[in-house]
Amino acid sequence: MRKDAQQNRDKILATAAKLFHDQSVAAVSMKDIAAAAKIGIGTLYRNYPNKSELCLAVSFNFIHQFVTDGQVYLSETTVSPIEQFQHVLQRYLDFREQRLQLLAFIESGPTVMATYYQSELYQQLVVLFMQVLAPISGEIETGELEFRADMVIAMLKSNSYAYQRQQQGLSPQQIAENISNLMIRA
Repeated sequence: MRKDAQQNRDKILATAAKLFHDQSVAAVSMKDIAAAAKIGIGTLYRNYPNKSELCLAVSFNFIHQFVTDGQVYLSETTVSPIEQFQHVLQRYLDFREQRLQLLAFIESGPTVMATYYQSELYQQLVVLFMQVLAPISGEIETGELEFRADMVIAMLKSNSYAYQRQQQGLSPQQIAENISNLMIRA
């Protein structure tokens, strides 16, 4: 990719992340992003054909940071496997809580989720959860371990998470405790 094209993409992502943080994701239009980034609307649409794609790209940066932080934590910690799982799960809940609107917008996009599930980054997220689930899951096949990791992530999709928070009145800590109870085999 040309240097100027990469600079435009970086500027678009930084501007969108700031606007999404400062306002609701729904309130920010593609036109707003182009104007704030000081680029033409055509340039924006050449890079991101719709808002869902742009939101996914912004999220990739956040997810990448979460996975990287999780790997660093696991390489440095000496706490028990249960505490490792609970720590990573709680950090994932914190991550989702901070980006509820952005993640909900992505998850409602018709084609974006297929792109996300097929991405290397999603696979890295699954592997991170497999790492913390393996020691607390007893003797299970790799396929079942991958399924469990994928299901932990699926349980926390925006609509499920919002239901637990808003309709059921659970705190993030209560959600983490309930998921831990489901996943930890005694």
